[in-house]
Amino acid sequence: MRASLATKLSSIAAIGLAAVTGISLWIADASTESERQAVTRQAEFKQLGADLAASSDLLTNEARRYTIFGDKKHYDAYWREVKETKTRDRVVQRLTQLGAPKAELDLIEKAKANSDALIKTEEAAMAAVAKGDLEQARKLMFDADYDRNKAVIVQPLNEFQSQMNSRARLEAESAQARARWMGLIAQIMTILSAVTFIAILYFVFARRVVAPLTELGAVVTRLAQQDYAAEVPNTERQDEIGDMARAVQVFKQNGIERERLEAEQLNERSARERRAAQMERLTGEFEAKVGNLVQLLSTASNDMQVTAQSMSATAEETNQQSTAVASAAETASLNVESVAAAAEELSSSIGEISRQVTQSATIANTAVAEARRTDQTVQALAEGAQKIGEVVTLIQTIASQTNLLALNATIEAARAGEAGRGFAVVATEVKSLATQTAKATEEISALVDEIQVATRDAVGAVQHIGTTIDDISKIASAIAAAVEEQSVATKEIAQNVQLASAGTAGVTANIGGVRQAATDTGSAAEKVLGAAGRLSQQSDELRNEVRVFLGGVKAA
Repeated sequence: MRASLATKLSSIAAIGLAAVTGISLWIADASTESERQAVTRQAEFKQLGADLAASSDLLTNEARRYTIFGDKKHYDAYWREVKETKTRDRVVQRLTQLGAPKAELDLIEKAKANSDALIKTEEAAMAAVAKGDLEQARKLMFDADYDRNKAVIVQPLNEFQSQMNSRARLEAESAQARARWMGLIAQIMTILSAVTFIAILYFVFARRVVAPLTELGAVVTRLAQQDYAAEVPNTERQDEIGDMARAVQVFKQNGIERERLEAEQLNERSARERRAAQMERLTGEFEAKVGNLVQLLSTASNDMQVTAQSMSATAEETNQQSTAVASAAETASLNVESVAAAAEELSSSIGEISRQVTQSATIANTAVAEARRTDQTVQALAEGAQKIGEVVTLIQTIASQTNLLALNATIEAARAGEAGRGFAVVATEVKSLATQTAKATEEISALVDEIQVATRDAVGAVQHIGTTIDDISKIASAIAAAVEEQSVATKEIAQNVQLASAGTAGVTANIGGVRQAATDTGSAAEKVLGAAGRLSQQSDELRNEVRVFLGGVKAA
């Protein structure tokens, strides 16, 4: 983990302070330990002096008790001290280990040398006890010589204790003074270390932390004011200041990137506004063109409805007229048959024949007139079918242009991107309606072709009927002319009557075809009328879809 310079210096200062504090504590502890050891040595010296004095007293007391009581235990205790415990030798050895001065040890040796006389006295007393001479033994142990010899031993021991106690006291006092002095030194070192630590921290934070932070604060202020020309300092540092500087550098780069994005958004907004204006212009043009096309389509569908209604009426009239022609042809046929029947009685009913021939001629003329009107009606029907074909062609042209406009609208919607998605959907609907319109016009065109075929058949039939009726008229004229010569040309009349009968039969058959053609024409006209109605409905739907489409585009 990376540590900053401030952290490193602070750590070094803290370690130094801890080291100095540790040294100070060690010095203080050492001083205290020295003082404690001095006090302990003083106590031990005192105890050794006391042990030495007690040993001398023990020997005296045990020897005196033995002389008084004669109890061997005192005798044993005496010699145990002399031969086993050897307190004096132990004290001398310990004093030597403790480094006691030679003068003090000399005092002990002096006491030892002075004890020789006393030991001889004690041995003599114990020998007297062994002999049973307790009186002599007591005298030896309690006379003035013994006390004087005892004092000679005690005096160097007391001097030893005095010197030893004085020395131990001086050592303890010196140790205490040294401990106080070392404690003062430790306190001074601790205070100096703390001051040094604070100074280092101040230097570190003032020079290595506060100053860089102040510089970063100034840079951040400039960046907050969108002054991205400001240079970010200390980015190369590998500490927390460097981390902060690099973070500010990222903030600067983000600000620059934000300005770039805002500029791009502004440009994109301008481009979107231009596309919107262009789309509005295109939608206006599209609305005008499609409106005109829809209006033309509606007008054409209305015209086709009117034409289909007219064609249906014409077909109905043709049917009625063909029915009349058929009736007239049947009547003519009956009349011709009557003429044929009357031909056998020609000689006796010439007047009746003349009248029938005249009536046949009249009927034939009527049939000719009806055939001509039928021919005119069929011609009008053919012209209506031709007009329907022209209207269908116009509708196909309009559907093709609508499909082309829908394709252009789809392309423009694709260019518009997200904003033109609704435009593309409606353009697709418009294209679908245009395709349906084209299919409807193809159906109408097929129906019109059927009508034209039926009309051509009807025209042929009507022309044939006219020719036949003309023949009938000519035959009737011939019959009328032949009435005057009927007596001479009876056979010829009979033949003409047969021809007339065959002609009327042909007229009847042909007029049936005309009636069927008129019926087919009426059915086709009804289909055309239905297709025209659907075309009108689809043109209304196209107008509504275009209105919705343009509304969606304008809303987008």
